Amino acid sequence: MGSDSREGGGLAPGVVGSARVIAFGASNVAPAGSVVAGLVIVVSYAGFASPLVVLIAFVAALCCASSIAEFARRLPSAGSLYTYGSSGLGQTGGFLTGWMMVFAYVLYVPAGVALTSAYTSRLLADALHVTVSAWALFVIIAGAVALVAYLGIKTSTSVDLVLVVGEVAVIAALAITILVRVAPSDYSAAVLSPAASPNGQFTDITNAMIYGITAFAGFEAATALGEEARNTRRSVPAGTIGVVIVTGIFYLLVVHAEMFGVGRQGIAGFVRQGNPLGYLTGRYWSPSAVWAIEFVVVLAGLGFVIATFNVAIRVLFAMGREQVLPGTLARLSRRRTPIIAIACVAAFALVLGLPLTYGYGGVRTFGYIAGAGGLAVVLVYLAVNVAVIRAFRTEFRGEFRLWRHLLVPAAATVLFLFPLWGILHPRARHLADLLHFTALGWLCLGVIVAVILRARRPSSFETMGRVFMPADEQPAYALEPADDGHSRRPGNDGDGDA
Repeated sequence: MGSDSREGGGLAPGVVGSARVIAFGASNVAPAGSVVAGLVIVVSYAGFASPLVVLIAFVAALCCASSIAEFARRLPSAGSLYTYGSSGLGQTGGFLTGWMMVFAYVLYVPAGVALTSAYTSRLLADALHVTVSAWALFVIIAGAVALVAYLGIKTSTSVDLVLVVGEVAVIAALAITILVRVAPSDYSAAVLSPAASPNGQFTDITNAMIYGITAFAGFEAATALGEEARNTRRSVPAGTIGVVIVTGIFYLLVVHAEMFGVGRQGIAGFVRQGNPLGYLTGRYWSPSAVWAIEFVVVLAGLGFVIATFNVAIRVLFAMGREQVLPGTLARLSRRRTPIIAIACVAAFALVLGLPLTYGYGGVRTFGYIAGAGGLAVVLVYLAVNVAVIRAFRTEFRGEFRLWRHLLVPAAATVLFLFPLWGILHPRARHLADLLHFTALGWLCLGVIVAVILRARRPSSFETMGRVFMPADEQPAYALEPADDGHSRRPGNDGDGDA
């Protein structure tokens, strides 16, 4: 029998170390999967100048991670960006931030399971000559991920650590092999010049940035461990930034290897390959080793789904705990995991993803479902960067620093307008492009729900964004007691305006 979080003491504290925090966030980014898919699109737009695009996207992600880390240091919470939005944007803004996070992460679970099942099916056929349909594997993978989540975050992050190290090691080894084997004359500083793009225009760079920035999406997952990490006020902010640094260095290594490995004249043929990374594997390792790339994608997919699943259930748990979503979502199992949230996310994944995988296959299903969640993620990033500026000009005014709390989040806001523009003004009107707009419908529904909640249950809004930490671990501004006995930050009433 599960117990309500308000009775059972909440999530298990101090069970995740710094290495696992980074692995958890990196798994949500799925760097190997991004190399196989996302970075190839960057190359198709930017050509030989792709490393410049990755470098700019690296800076944008680092700025955003820095902003999020400022909140993570002060407001450790399983609610993650939902809690941060409540602090900086007021209760309505915080609710809508969490509302959009739920939309994105709950969609990414079936999307990730669908893609993983497709590559697992292909890997079994190529390596073992065993035929298993993707839809059958969908059920197995979804069940396994739900079980790992139920066993606890320590188990989940341990699995993520093994998977992310494995996937990054294989592709990094391939990249290093390429860089060692190419002739010194193949190296060129032109990779950092916009003139090296296919048309020699800066628009090539801005179009590619949409996908370059998207390749870093998911680094914020580490903040969902705010109530379960050891030394959370240090490990979670450092882990969030560490995910971006590790991922950025990895991407730069790989994209330089790709550019120097195929040469400026070979890029057009490279992007036309059905499996570009497999092409490089066959050329610089051995054609018989191409299966290793499929194996890496399976590892990346599993790590991504485990991390995404855990973030989704923790945001649902936090919003249920504060009664802005049904309170049953805050119910914990004996292992102190959100058992009802786990069941809901797993059931949704099966109801949405299984029929689509059966009818359209795992790869197309991934494209459709993930496409629907992309706009939500960008909007959440923009909201949190604005929240940093506002929170440190009001609630945390005494700690305001021009560089960290205005210039960096402002730079991140500007840079994240590029993917927003690309999503709202796609170059083609295919179904996958139009699915982004479902997020706007979800946002409108969230506004309606917020209005109803404020009218019928105003007490729920007044206590949003609470920090559920032991009193002796909370900073002074988190110690004002709420009516229900939990700590609440001063100035967090009504709209949240100071």
